[in-house]
Amino acid sequence: MRKLLILFLGSFAVSTTSYGQRDSLWSQDDISNVTVFLYQKTSDTSAKSGSGTIISHDGKYFLLTANHVAKEMRNDAKVVFRISGDKPGIIDLLVLSKTHSLNWTSHPIADLSLMELSTTNKDIEKRLKEWSFPSYLIYGGKDAAPKDVDITFLGYPLLDLQLEHFSPLIFTSHLASGLITQTRADTKTKCTFFYLDLPSMQGCSGSGVYYSVKKAMFIGGNKTIFLGVVHGTQGDNTGGKLAAITPSYYIWDMLKD
Repeated sequence: MRKLLILFLGSFAVSTTSYGQRDSLWSQDDISNVTVFLYQKTSDTSAKSGSGTIISHDGKYFLLTANHVAKEMRNDAKVVFRISGDKPGIIDLLVLSKTHSLNWTSHPIADLSLMELSTTNKDIEKRLKEWSFPSYLIYGGKDAAPKDVDITFLGYPLLDLQLEHFSPLIFTSHLASGLITQTRADTKTKCTFFYLDLPSMQGCSGSGVYYSVKKAMFIGGNKTIFLGVVHGTQGDNTGGKLAAITPSYYIWDMLKD
C-alpha cells in the first residue's frame, strides 16, 4: 500500500487551474477531475465498481457516491483519480478516509453516501483544494431544470487496475421528466427521482449529474450546477431505457447534519 501511495502522490501536482482561479462555469475536463472511479476487486476476474464525486463544504472534503456503490467497498477498495494526460492516480480508499475506516454517512431514503476525507497529507490536501466541487453549486431546490438544456453525466467503465490510460465516458442528455416517486432498484423502497432521456451504463452509478457544463456550444446558464447522482437505468419490457437520477436536494440532508 505504501508503494502505491508514493506513486500516486508523486503524480498529484498536475492541476493547471487552482480553485481560487476557477469561475462558476465548469468544463468537461473540470468535472472529470472531481469524478473518481471506485473499485473493489472480488476475484481475479471480477470486481464491483462505480463513480463518485469529490465535493467541498464548510472547509471539509467529502467523497459522494451512490449508497449501493459504497456498500460494495471493503478495506482493500481503491480510488482512481484522473490526472494529467488521462493517466490514473490510484490510492487506497482507507488512506483517503478521515478516520482511515469505511465510515460512510448514508441517507435514510435516497441512494446516497458520503465519506469525509483526510487532509493530513499535504499532497492529498493540495489535490482536494484544487479539484473538489463546491457545495454552493449543489442545487437544493425541488424545481426541475428546463427540459431543453444540456445535462451532463459521466462514469468509468468496468476495468482492472493495470491502466495505461484513464478517462471517463461523458454523456450529454436532456431531462425526460420532472420529479417522480418510484422504488429504488437496490432496496425496493420509495424514493424520488428524475429521469434523463439516455440510459446510464455500468460504472456510471454514483456519478454526478450537471446542468450547464461548458463546451464549445451548449444550452445552459453561466454556472455549472450539480443536479443529482446517477442511481441506475430504468427499463421496461419494450426495451426502453432511461437513466434514473437521485435529486441533489437529498444531499443537503446529509451536509446539514
